[in-house]
Amino acid sequence: MRATQFVRRGLIAFATVATLSAGFAGVTSAQSVIDGDDAIVWNPIPGYTYDVISVNGERSSLLAIGGAGANFPVAVRFLPEFDGAAIMNIVTPDVIAERQ
Repeated sequence: MRATQFVRRGLIAFATVATLSAGFAGVTSAQSVIDGDDAIVWNPIPGYTYDVISVNGERSSLLAIGGAGANFPVAVRFLPEFDGAAIMNIVTPDVIAERQ
């Protein structure tokens, strides 16, 4: 098994534990997805609901709409290109494991 598969499975396992832990604590939970052949964990943005915007089948940006407790009514973040697995923290630095 390649190292990237271990990383991908580890990230999904981490997302599951984080989602359950945060959910039991009453916090907004992380969202884990397989996008093409990339494993991505989207950590929540307190006070915002968000969607990943794709252009021609490629992730390009994240559009967040502010709700109660949000600092801004709308937020946009352009996403980095990567091939592998990632934990996307949205407002803090991301953790990306590139395929070799």
